[in-house]
Amino acid sequence: MSGLEMLDAFIGLVGIYLTLSLLVTAIGEGISQASGLRGRNLRQVFNGLIGKDRTRTFYAHPRIRQLMQCDTPGNVLQKLWLHLGFGLPSYIPADIATEVLLEQQLGAPLSQLSPSPLEIQQRLEQLPVSATRSSLLHFWQQSHADPQQFQLFVQDWFNDRCDRAVGWFKRKLGTLQLLIGLIVAVGMNVDSIAMYQKFFSDPIARQQAVLLAENLAANPQLATELCREDKTQCMDTLTLKQQLTQTAPLLGHQENWPWPWQAPAVWFGYLLTGFALSLGAPFWFDILQKLMSVKQKFRPGNTASHEPPPALHNSNTTTAVAVTPDNTAAATSKQPNPLTAMDLQLARLADLIYLDGPQLDLELQTFLLSGQLRSVGQDTQYLYASGADYDVLICRGTEGKLADIRTDVQCPLVNWPLGSNSKAHQGFSAQADIILADLSQQQPKVGLERPLWITGHSLGGALAILLALQLSQKPGSKLAGVVTFGQPKVGDAQLSQAITAQLLPFYRRYVNQRDIVPKLPPLPDYRHSGQLYYFDDLDQLQLNPPRWLMLLDQVLYDAEQAETALRQHLDDHKMKNYVSLLVKQSQR
Repeated sequence: MSGLEMLDAFIGLVGIYLTLSLLVTAIGEGISQASGLRGRNLRQVFNGLIGKDRTRTFYAHPRIRQLMQCDTPGNVLQKLWLHLGFGLPSYIPADIATEVLLEQQLGAPLSQLSPSPLEIQQRLEQLPVSATRSSLLHFWQQSHADPQQFQLFVQDWFNDRCDRAVGWFKRKLGTLQLLIGLIVAVGMNVDSIAMYQKFFSDPIARQQAVLLAENLAANPQLATELCREDKTQCMDTLTLKQQLTQTAPLLGHQENWPWPWQAPAVWFGYLLTGFALSLGAPFWFDILQKLMSVKQKFRPGNTASHEPPPALHNSNTTTAVAVTPDNTAAATSKQPNPLTAMDLQLARLADLIYLDGPQLDLELQTFLLSGQLRSVGQDTQYLYASGADYDVLICRGTEGKLADIRTDVQCPLVNWPLGSNSKAHQGFSAQADIILADLSQQQPKVGLERPLWITGHSLGGALAILLALQLSQKPGSKLAGVVTFGQPKVGDAQLSQAITAQLLPFYRRYVNQRDIVPKLPPLPDYRHSGQLYYFDDLDQLQLNPPRWLMLLDQVLYDAEQAETALRQHLDDHKMKNYVSLLVKQSQR
């Protein structure tokens, strides 16, 4: 490998460091704000200046209370909240701090005492013997009894201590970011040594990493959006999510982590990554800029490798790499949209199934389908409809009825199908068996004569996948596919493996970002299966994204978005929102 290719490998690694450093800094700042780290750090400044007792009085002053998140605490919890350092102001203007501090020490505002310098000196001399008294008397003598000059000296004193406090805070935040960096490295499986070896030996991965790094280096706004000293936010969270989405294919998936004594080299790579990420995004942005300058010197007019620029092979919808006339890698097109026209059709049918009577029959005609809604078991509804070229089986989801809720909460695992070792949700499997029995009477040749599609939303999705597993095992089955939306888990690991082995080419499971139902039941023995089609916070469709990307996509949001994010846990489950997202995706 040539030196330029080795440089490309290192540039790709720096690009990964830069993106993940943005994440680490954002998480660190979020934790510091949530824990009141800046506010407690500032309170330490006043503890050192005037002592703990006077500090409590200082923070009780009306001008300081106005800067707090909880002004005029009125109950025990609020007082405890402030006592622990939460809600304290993270910044107090120097002029306000100085005026309140002197008013507290002198017993009156300095502006009222200014006409009488002698009284100011007497009040300073009457203070209890302490380091604070000595400092104030020293400043008074330096000012030659000039109240304005005295206030400036005290203000400089405060600013000097605040500058030192910035160093304290950076050390605390640095330790926190080192810990976060290690967690990110392990959670995302970012082993620096293995990553560099991958870029060193794999031209395709190296080209992908270099392209992402070049895009970062060429971003004119990135330098101003990074977490500098005067900023408390790295960049817009949506922009950060975009960067993480582009980085995800290079990091890969990780299911099982070895213990340190089992693979010390891997954990050394994790530690190296954690330390690198703790250095911060500004550091890696500057390094990246310098590396790109070196690359330009050795390869004038060309910022890409001479290797063939392959497409970013990511299971998600991503940008491809092409070659411009000057042999420069450029983003030009997207990979094929994983969404099929039939998925959108089935989504609309899964939404349609919630209608009743004549309205349902009328709407079905617009899809050139005919069928009758049937209610079986504990008020479980399904529709078997026939079209010109295919049949479709649609299961209705939870409607808030007592019978549906009773089915949902029957979550103990039971052996299903009978005689097998796999286990399924008791309520779901019982209703699926009832639907199968009814289908055998109403449609004895279901799925045998014509292609059959099966779909459902929520509870309907759980029933759909269990029905599909059984119907697909019939000799001569013509199952065309099963597509579910917001589907809960249906069984244990063995059942998941059976579904995957039998239906993986045909089974697509759609999940909308913060939809809470796919996380249910929240029991350790339950597993999901099938191919996951995940709509992220940018309304982009991701195919089988890594778990860490989904987790960050759900928890990364600005403080002002918190209420919206909480509301989305329920709103994201609505079938009409799935239809809307699929429509947007089909138009891209």
